[in-house]
Amino acid sequence: MKIDLYLTPVPFAKAAVEGKAVVIIDVLRSSTSICAALQAGAKGVIPTPGPGEAGEMWTKIGSDMAVLAGERHGVKIENFQLGNSPTEFTEKTVGGKFVIMTTTNGTAQFAKTYTACPVISGALTNVSLVAERIAREDKDVIIACCGREGHFSIEDTICGGMLVHLLQERHGKKIEQNDASSLALLLYQTNKEIIKETIAESEHGRYLASIGFAEDVAIASAVDSMAVLPILRDGRLVVETD
Repeated sequence: MKIDLYLTPVPFAKAAVEGKAVVIIDVLRSSTSICAALQAGAKGVIPTPGPGEAGEMWTKIGSDMAVLAGERHGVKIENFQLGNSPTEFTEKTVGGKFVIMTTTNGTAQFAKTYTACPVISGALTNVSLVAERIAREDKDVIIACCGREGHFSIEDTICGGMLVHLLQERHGKKIEQNDASSLALLLYQTNKEIIKETIAESEHGRYLASIGFAEDVAIASAVDSMAVLPILRDGRLVVETD
């Protein structure tokens, strides 16, 4: 199994994804919130690159069947029903509805993946399920860390490294990896006992705490806390049940 991990969206934009498995990771916060929405009973999460596209999709689906969720620079977008805090996605707010989501870092990356299969939204909250699914697929993998505004982020890289670790150690996969994957694995191995503390002290973690979302950082750092595997089907992230 060959693993190419990309530390930021810049090299991922140039990557050949056709026929490969792709995992999109945005720990703080869209990958975590996608898990939360599906766990709360959302019919699916539709990732969109921007507020305009999200609004058009909302009009198309209908306000009775969908809610708008999104943020820019951590703050809820004006006139959207929800932001990007995993605490907002409850049965009351999203149960039985589609969530049309646009975030600063994560959601735009899915537009690159339509020739890949499977395409999975990965977070620390569901990392073991992601590893299990990738191991079962047994094909070359791209791990795309969304980072923060185009730059490297510790939390996404640790998550990518943990995924590589699980594929090797738990699932016994013989892996050929690029240098970024080796770096991510090392970062995970040196921080595996202090993941929550490391993410809380990360640049993005400190920023979110400063604007009132410290709880979100703690939720996003809780390994395997959400038993949800979001798979992209026809432009929608849905729970894989088979």
